[in-house]
Amino acid sequence: MNEDGREQAEAFLHPGERLIAWCSCELGPGVPAPPESLLPPPEPSELQRRIEGRLPGPLKQLVKARVLDPRRSRPAAAANAIDRLPDAVDDLGNRLMHGTNMEGGWQSAAGRFVISRAGARGSVTGVLAVTDRRWYALSDVSQLWQMTPVMKQYWETPRSAVSALRARPTGVLQKGRVDIEFTDGSWVAVVAPTSRNAAAFVAASARHPG
Repeated sequence: MNEDGREQAEAFLHPGERLIAWCSCELGPGVPAPPESLLPPPEPSELQRRIEGRLPGPLKQLVKARVLDPRRSRPAAAANAIDRLPDAVDDLGNRLMHGTNMEGGWQSAAGRFVISRAGARGSVTGVLAVTDRRWYALSDVSQLWQMTPVMKQYWETPRSAVSALRARPTGVLQKGRVDIEFTDGSWVAVVAPTSRNAAAFVAASARHPG
């Protein structure tokens, strides 16, 4: 845990809510990428919104045509699948090197966490926090030209939905790894910057069970 992460987590507290623990982390290297069809469309940039606002109606509709959406167009979906082939190879290599980093389908609690993380389309590293009421996760969605992080909450769940945290599971290479276990039996791995960060986060969470 560090002060930067604390300030970012505190900015998303609800009235009367108490922050218990927080940690900078990223998804484990073997966590698979969800299919594009499960992700929300990316939010248009300010420049894109301004350009589209000046287009005549028919041209604006063409820009937003369904054929450009891989979730609705077979040609676009095929092209998207080809683009994702290198990612699939990387995912396989990571699983072979680092072991299993997720258990459960995309409809499980772990799957929904990963989908929400990918849907945020933010930086690789984010902040995971737990309060006396809930768990939530943040991602930096700032643009490259912005010097100050712009944090967005992309996921939350009640305290009761997480059954346990496991720091530094045996048989893996990541010393800062933490496995988040959900009550539906699914789990997902995240990695803190150091093993000390991971241990402190797990210890603080364990002192205040849900």
